[in-house]
Amino acid sequence: MEILVSGASSGLGKACAIHMARLGHSVWAGVRSEKSFKEIAKLNVKGLQPVYLDVCDEKSIVDCVSHIIKEVGIIHGLVNNAGIAVGGPIEGISMADWRRQFETNFFGQIRVMQECLPILRQSKGRIVNMSSISGRIASPFLGPYAASKYALEAASDSLRREMRKHGVKVSIVEPGAIATPIWEKSRHDGLKPGKFPQAIMDVYGPALTKFIKNVEKVEREASPISVVTKAVEHALTARNPRTRYPVGKGISFVSVLSRALPDRILDRVIAGPA
Repeated sequence: MEILVSGASSGLGKACAIHMARLGHSVWAGVRSEKSFKEIAKLNVKGLQPVYLDVCDEKSIVDCVSHIIKEVGIIHGLVNNAGIAVGGPIEGISMADWRRQFETNFFGQIRVMQECLPILRQSKGRIVNMSSISGRIASPFLGPYAASKYALEAASDSLRREMRKHGVKVSIVEPGAIATPIWEKSRHDGLKPGKFPQAIMDVYGPALTKFIKNVEKVEREASPISVVTKAVEHALTARNPRTRYPVGKGISFVSVLSRALPDRILDRVIAGPA
């Protein structure tokens, strides 16, 4: 099976690419930088090949897919994993950061799917979109990230239904807290009190600080990355893959709870009393 994985320089993407290669598949690990390209190549994992792919760059996407088709003529699976996490109070997040969040987590994913779909229809292949439990439950101070994942979930549902007659199966993986660098990166990329002006901190400072401490606590109790790689494996290889894979500690229960509780009660559970 020929598989393309975006965002494979670190975290979930890198782990999924290595895992599928070790299972005997040919995996194209999409990376943006020369440094990441060399690091993937140095792993010397049979079947694992780095390829340049920046999901925010139209030419990079076209060149990446064209390169794979030129080399092997087919793609059987796409793992749309590239992503960033922008956080903070909605009132204080710049429009540039909102756009950056969506360019990476949503528009970039859509463009990669568009470029791959003609060949995936030929191979009757698979698409696995990496969402998050934040694509079902929007926490305070993660508005941009949650919104991008909600959008990806909706697009995935639409695409799955469009592809029913074409034999392409579309799955969504919804990790909870997983032991990866994304949240550590997010604290350096917006989810930190020092980024916002004093007027914003006067309003949101105590709640934001408390939220960051909760994120750090959840990180310490995070599930191993293997729960995600196994879900991706199933989505790519099972005869009847699931439409959604909620993975991580307590995530299935949280998903059910989010559908069962009225919004006002869920607000109090997630954000605390007013």
